[in-house]
Amino acid sequence: MNDLFDSSLTYEAYEQKGYLDEDFHFFHIRSSEKTEIPYHYHDFHKLILVLSGEVKYLIEGLEYELKPFDFVLVNRFMIHRPVFEEKGSIYDRMILYLKDDFLKEYGLLDAFEMSFSKKSHVVRFPASYSAGVYDLFKCIEADLSREKSDYAGRLTTRIDVFRALILFNKSCMAQEKCFSDEARYNRKVIELIEYINNHLTDNLSIDILSDHFYMSKYHMMRVFKNETGYSIHRYISEKRILLARDLIYDGMAATAACLECGFRDYSSFSRAFKNQLGILPSEIKI
Repeated sequence: MNDLFDSSLTYEAYEQKGYLDEDFHFFHIRSSEKTEIPYHYHDFHKLILVLSGEVKYLIEGLEYELKPFDFVLVNRFMIHRPVFEEKGSIYDRMILYLKDDFLKEYGLLDAFEMSFSKKSHVVRFPASYSAGVYDLFKCIEADLSREKSDYAGRLTTRIDVFRALILFNKSCMAQEKCFSDEARYNRKVIELIEYINNHLTDNLSIDILSDHFYMSKYHMMRVFKNETGYSIHRYISEKRILLARDLIYDGMAATAACLECGFRDYSSFSRAFKNQLGILPSEIKI
């Protein structure tokens, strides 16, 4: 646990609620994890700098063995979870939660877009590059510890977050091979995930998916659940709800978004929307 400014309760609250009501939030967490963290996703992007610990990270069917000074990029809405290899070992990491609108406004989404396009969520830099970003993360941590007492403390923190993100993005673009290709994965599951996300508005019945991928539907469902922690039905439903929410925010009527995202009737759509996001589609204020 960080001695300077943060608490696990604050961190856990963000993890549980899944959304961010500020442009960014920084944590330095040192913990000895004893409980299993379930698969989950967030409405924000997450950038993690691993400092130590025996940890694997599972993201949308990909599994990474993490090493010190790995950077993990978790795009918003991506289903993920850490797995702790040794109970009681210290997992030390620095984390930036980043609001999507904030990154878009300042043109700082490049690394997350590269991660998505390369289908790789772990960045491994040469030592000089990682050290530069690490030093700026330490600056952010120090800024936060004295933010209330220093002149323009909040502005100083914000400036150092910008500096860290600019350097990280520039480093990713300069080091084209920094995205790790060492993930363990099941090729069929990755193909399924990609197909589902590219066809959310189409008919994605189990029978259609089974025929498309030449797999027994029972084997397909079992393998998908083992690799992602989600049933195929739940995965499709939650991804469709998130798409529908974005369409409604973009000005589409809720009834039109319901049909556009593959739901057959508004009542089941509205109920699923409420269960997943905590509000009804009609309650979204544009």
